[in-house]
Amino acid sequence: MKFSLSKLCLFTLILTSLFLQQAVAEKTDYAPYPQPDAGYVTDHADLLSTDEELRLERWLLQVEEKSNVEIIVVTINAMSNYDGSDNHSIESFATALFDTYGIGNMPKNDGVLLLISRGDRKARIELGQHYGRHRDNDALRIMQGVITPEFKRNDYVAGITNGTEAIIEEFAGMKVTFPWYIVWVGLAALACLVIGISCIRSGKRGWGYVFIGLAIILILLAFYLLREVLKHSNTAGGSGGFGGGSSGGGGATGSW
Repeated sequence: MKFSLSKLCLFTLILTSLFLQQAVAEKTDYAPYPQPDAGYVTDHADLLSTDEELRLERWLLQVEEKSNVEIIVVTINAMSNYDGSDNHSIESFATALFDTYGIGNMPKNDGVLLLISRGDRKARIELGQHYGRHRDNDALRIMQGVITPEFKRNDYVAGITNGTEAIIEEFAGMKVTFPWYIVWVGLAALACLVIGISCIRSGKRGWGYVFIGLAIILILLAFYLLREVLKHSNTAGGSGGFGGGSSGGGGATGSW
């Protein structure tokens, strides 16, 4: 069978489409609260660039994979935009949003929500039931020492990024590192594809198809990692489309 790069590309596109369709299948309706984006970060207030949002997504995926702690970041323009929600205070809105989404993996129920309402100039770290109220001071230290000082300087990116990193260290007990394995998977797939094409063109068809096969396996692995990022937009069990957890009412509020 004559090798065709165009056929390989078509095959790759078909696989990509199938994975994405499965990952972003029917979504839960979270009205009257804001609909979550695919992943861990929902930036309705447009406070983050695409690169900054992707960096947080990588961090939070790594955190859940290693610690099983689900941390969600949500920004909105104003609570009053959501008619019918419990929006008389940032505390009640955050608690209801937490429960509506179902943040936190069961049975431990140790999820964390970082909510920023730009127009109200309010922010809230909401904690899952696992923490009770004895971790409120830890949340308050992050809010007052890391997040709101940056917001007062109108640096929302630094406040959200540094605040998320501090939440990860405090409540998941780990430091974030860049997931280099994703880079190595991509480079290995590309190298196998190039070697395979080179072998086929030089007459070593057997070795060529071996390397092409390895490239396809690595591409499928990359699709799996992508699906893991997107799966949080799916309909899931529990009270929402996340881990099915609920708020314990604890946390900390900040204003600027």
